[in-house]
Amino acid sequence: MIAGRRARGLVATTPIARVGAAEALALVAARLRAGAEPEDAWRGVELVTSSGAATVRAARELARELGAPLAELLDEVGVGVTDDESAEAEREAALAGPAATGRLLGWLPVAGLLLALVLGADVLAVASDAGVGTASTAAGLVLVLVGQVWTRALVRTARKAAR
Repeated sequence: MIAGRRARGLVATTPIARVGAAEALALVAARLRAGAEPEDAWRGVELVTSSGAATVRAARELARELGAPLAELLDEVGVGVTDDESAEAEREAALAGPAATGRLLGWLPVAGLLLALVLGADVLAVASDAGVGTASTAAGLVLVLVGQVWTRALVRTARKAAR
């Protein structure tokens, strides 16, 4: 009984930094196993993002309503939250390549113009000749802009579909 009181006392006075949902669930479960009362175990736990807050509240309410052992329930929910966070990180890593490629392709025409200037080509005269050069320059600018918009739309759609 004394150990439980000590654990409750330590839990109530220990300041906790802001943590993610999985870390919060693991921390509270550990405090419960150490003998803390549920209210004391939750004290000082602040989530970094609001995305895991609903999961943490749901786990808390489920354990309260069902009378299930809270520590075990929190461990199981924590595993699910960790899996979700890992999947999200993998999706973002997979989409980083296409997004970077789109940015690189947007800068290639600028690099081509600079290279032409360095090599001595009269880029401005060709682009403003009111003929094929002007038409090619205008078409190139339109295609670059369309490509950028298209690439961003594809990446945005892929992010939404992954959720």
